[in-house]
Amino acid sequence: MGEPGLISEAFEIKKSKESLAGLKKTYEDMVLHLMLIMDEIKEGKTVAEGKIGSLAEIITDVLRADNDMLLSLVHIFSYLGKQEDFLYAHSVNASILATNLGLASGYSRSELINLCISSLVHDIGYLKLSQETINKPSKLTKEEYNLIKKHTIYGVELLSRIEGIPECAADVVHQHHERVDGSGYPDGKRGDEISDYAKIVAIAEVYEAITHSRPYRREKIIPYQAVKTIVQEEKNSFAPEIIKVFLNSVSPYPPGSFVLLNSGAIGRIISVNKSLPLRPVVEIFFDATGKPPEQSMRIDLAKAPVVNIDKALDEDDL
Repeated sequence: MGEPGLISEAFEIKKSKESLAGLKKTYEDMVLHLMLIMDEIKEGKTVAEGKIGSLAEIITDVLRADNDMLLSLVHIFSYLGKQEDFLYAHSVNASILATNLGLASGYSRSELINLCISSLVHDIGYLKLSQETINKPSKLTKEEYNLIKKHTIYGVELLSRIEGIPECAADVVHQHHERVDGSGYPDGKRGDEISDYAKIVAIAEVYEAITHSRPYRREKIIPYQAVKTIVQEEKNSFAPEIIKVFLNSVSPYPPGSFVLLNSGAIGRIISVNKSLPLRPVVEIFFDATGKPPEQSMRIDLAKAPVVNIDKALDEDDL
């Protein structure tokens, strides 16, 4: 008979995999649900607020119950189905990230739902742009880029097609490309001229965008480098208090990402230790010889002081 500890560990692994499979279905339903809402708006129909509000409630409540698993799906998916549908997955991913930042900031459930609704529609203005421009596989011309920038204006107009949309959504749609140093658009707002929700969505949607490929940019940045880029290269663009929350709630080694250990083994991050974000729980994919382990093997780096992460890896290179 096996050791009780091993049996318990095996049970937990099985349970977490089953939970992840169920959550994956929920996540896919979220993207499809948003896609249907956006299609109605694109067709000129009026959408009841409850449709998008119910989606925001699901995202909020799942995050409040277990944010690690839902965040892991953000790093796995950039779109479902056709790549040109990236906008819907981007919006869901950005809303999950933004709502998680709100959660880490101590927002109430009602505030989180309003933040989530606002982030779900932050790029709604893209519905008024041509698919040719949005999905252009090469660099945009100056004229095309200026047209893209108008999505913040178009978006506010389209919000009138959603009944009962909270007032904060208009601020987020209009301001999510504004930057605290005044370098953003459409109005070059600075500091406190930008709403708190828009500041949160700004950093969330930038992080989401650079960690996923796009029709015009096939390469992506792994989470570790994305966090580094935002903190080092973009630090003047975002509010210092938001960056602090971002660092405390978005791990450089998020669930679903891959790492190389100092033992030579390659593993995938299963969960993050909140008090020690640089020492997560890792499931070994390949041992030091490059072979998959015969049995599931997990290492909690918080309890294994001699094992360290050497570097983050891009799963495309495995």
